[in-house]
Amino acid sequence: MARSIALVCFLVVGLCLVGAVCASTVVAGGKNGGRLVNAVYVFGDSLVDVGNNDYLPAPAPRANRPYGMDLPGKPTGRFTNGYNLADVISQRVGFEMSPKPYLSMLPHDKILLGLCKIGANYASGGSGILDTTGKGTLTMRTQVEYFKKAADNMICYPSKEEHLARSLFLLSGGGNEQANSLAQAFNGLLRAKLAEASATTMKELKYSIAANYNILNDMMDNSLVAGLRQVKTACCGSGKLNAEVMCSHRGTTACPAAEHDDYMFWDMLHPTHATIQRGVVALFYGNGPKYGEPVNFGTLVTGQNVSPAIKMVVDSQ
Repeated sequence: MARSIALVCFLVVGLCLVGAVCASTVVAGGKNGGRLVNAVYVFGDSLVDVGNNDYLPAPAPRANRPYGMDLPGKPTGRFTNGYNLADVISQRVGFEMSPKPYLSMLPHDKILLGLCKIGANYASGGSGILDTTGKGTLTMRTQVEYFKKAADNMICYPSKEEHLARSLFLLSGGGNEQANSLAQAFNGLLRAKLAEASATTMKELKYSIAANYNILNDMMDNSLVAGLRQVKTACCGSGKLNAEVMCSHRGTTACPAAEHDDYMFWDMLHPTHATIQRGVVALFYGNGPKYGEPVNFGTLVTGQNVSPAIKMVVDSQ
């Protein structure tokens, strides 16, 4: 029997100028070419969008320069300076980065997706849990519909069920200060419903719910130990704390490139690549429900108890 789907529910409670935590050690590679899972499928908002919004008309938000300025080439569609949350989680389970944005896929890519050779990123900056969230973005419902359409046509070896059961599903939503209370209420119900399902109708379900709000607050409280010098001011934007106008809008500026890793926040909403790297370590190795429940991400993807003592470090790698 195939192992149950490794469903990772990363429902972010808040990211508006509050930061993340970090720890040590790295998950070792698995048996599948050094990968711990067969594929990664990503759903959610701007924390994990790797370019789907670039293929949508206005008013869908675009991550134009200086977003992505620390990655080579043209803007990447990521709402930060470098790799985003989906990338860093994908890297930690053995991939080079997050799978391609679904809307960018050429016919050849969709063939590989249908043959279970690659995963896909369906996330869209500005989307949320509700269909009414965001303007012109891919709603969560639409993202899931795109995945279902692809999954219905998958031809995998030894079976589609086996492939999906050994894949990682990453969801992110509810990351803006006006969504905090809604996200907190939703997360409470989500925890209860998933716990009930895993005990009754879906006994093989494996999942982890990240307590990102706690991780961010811990990093803010211990920022210097974590190696971050600027926790109140965003690197890119304008106005008070550089947090009144979104980065890349007219009149906004970014801090010097040499200082990017000193900042907790890239703009008013999104953490820097440096913050994300440290936060993901806590997601994989954090102890107890403060960072993730019922298990942390490391335990989820390895099937082993991965919970060394967390300590704040300057370099999360």
